[in-house]
Amino acid sequence: MKIRARSPARTGMAKEKEIKETDYQTWEFTGREYLEIAGISLGIALAVNLLCYRSWWAFAAVIPVGMVCFRTYRKNRIRKRKEELYDSFRDLIAWMHTALRSGYSMENAVLEAAGQMEQSLGKENVLVQELRRMRHKMMISVPVEQLFLDLALRSRIDDIETFASVLVIAKRTGGNVCEVFQNTWDIFCTRIDTMREIRAGVSSRRFEQNIMSVVPFGILMYVQISFPEFLDVMYGNPIGVLFMSGCLAVYLAAWVLGKKILEIEF
Repeated sequence: MKIRARSPARTGMAKEKEIKETDYQTWEFTGREYLEIAGISLGIALAVNLLCYRSWWAFAAVIPVGMVCFRTYRKNRIRKRKEELYDSFRDLIAWMHTALRSGYSMENAVLEAAGQMEQSLGKENVLVQELRRMRHKMMISVPVEQLFLDLALRSRIDDIETFASVLVIAKRTGGNVCEVFQNTWDIFCTRIDTMREIRAGVSSRRFEQNIMSVVPFGILMYVQISFPEFLDVMYGNPIGVLFMSGCLAVYLAAWVLGKKILEIEF
C-alpha cells in the first residue's frame, strides 16, 4: 500500500528539500562550538607553555593543540550521535512490529512508529528526525525499503544495514514481514543490550583515562609551586627543551593509545 501526498508533488518536493539529510560520518560545528574549542585549545597551549617551556615561541603549540581538540570533539560528537541512533533503532523495530501485527502496511507502520517515538523520545531525537524525513519522502512515493537502505548507507552501522537488506528481501519475495521483524527484534535486543554493557564498562575506563591524563600536569604544577628550583634548570636551554619535548611526545603517545583501546566501532 502506497501513501499518496495530499498536496501536489511540487509541494512535497519543497518540504523534502527543507529537511536536510544527515551524514553520520561528519559533524558541522556551530559558532558557539568553534569559540568553546578555541578557548579550550588556548588554555591547553598556555598550560603546556607554562609547565614545559616558559617561552614565547611555544605559543605556536596552540595550532596543533587546536587541531587535535577539534578532531577529538568531532569524533566524540559523531560517536554519540551514532549511539543515539543505534539505541533508538530498537524502539523503532518494536513499534513497527506492533503496527504490522495490528494490520498496518509497511509504510503506515513506519508512520505509526514515527508518531509513537516522537511522543516518547521527543522531536530532537536523531532517529525521530530521520523518520520525519522518511515521511516526507514516502509522500512522493519513495519505497520504504529504499529509505532504510539510504539510512544504512549514511550511518554505516552494520545492524541497520542488515535490517535494511532483510527488509528489501522480504518485500521483494513476499516473505512474512511480521516474522522477519520478530527475529530482527530478538537479535537487536541481544546485540544492543550487549553493546550497552560494553559502553557502560568503557565509559568508566574513559573517565579514569581523563583523570590520569590530568595527573602528570598536576604533579608538574605541584613541583613548580612547592620546589621551583628543581625545575628551573629545565627552562631556557636546548637540553631542557629537548627533554620536555620528549616527555610530551611520550605522554601524547600514551594518550592516543588509550583512546584507541577504548574506542568502540559499530
